[in-house]
Amino acid sequence: MLFNKEITKKIDLNINDGLSSYMGMAAQQNHNVYQTFYNFLNEIKPKRIIEIGTALGGFTQFLKKVSDESHLNIDILSYDIHKMAWYEDMVKTGIDVRVENIFDVDYSFTKQEVIDFIQQDGITIVLCDGGDKVREFNILSNYIKEGDFIMAHDYIDNYENFNTNYYKKIWNWHEISDIDITNACERNNLKTYNKNIFDLVVWVCKKK
Repeated sequence: MLFNKEITKKIDLNINDGLSSYMGMAAQQNHNVYQTFYNFLNEIKPKRIIEIGTALGGFTQFLKKVSDESHLNIDILSYDIHKMAWYEDMVKTGIDVRVENIFDVDYSFTKQEVIDFIQQDGITIVLCDGGDKVREFNILSNYIKEGDFIMAHDYIDNYENFNTNYYKKIWNWHEISDIDITNACERNNLKTYNKNIFDLVVWVCKKK
């Protein structure tokens, strides 16, 4: 993949624009995320990805493109609580997009279908990129199995680091920090994975 050529729009943090585009597919992601996740998926070769927060759908479509072009045959299941008109077109490409809330009001419960999807044989990646990334991470991390990965977007390890090194430089949004997930990581024996790489695209990555 020729990432520099195919990135059709880069973020501009000076005007608070965090929208990038890969081959015309819009995503609320740092534009370096495409190369990072391409390498990651080809390295670990997951069997499935579950994403909380389809949003504009560009990043989800990118993951599908990597799966297809790299012959990884990844099952991709993506949830959002708001429907976009183009979700039906995404479904036609083989992405399972569902418009529903999989959590109860206090995030103490998630649907059994979600747990069953995660716990199938083979490596699962859980992507927390919805409206409450902290609580998404804290509940879904209870269900991943050994060898799985759980990740969350808009992550910087602490506010001081965000304010000094990220704001208007790498990313302008900070929704999850180490302090928010320490208990979940200890409870579920989650270990940090390639922090120096994922920090540059504001994703936390933990492996069980």
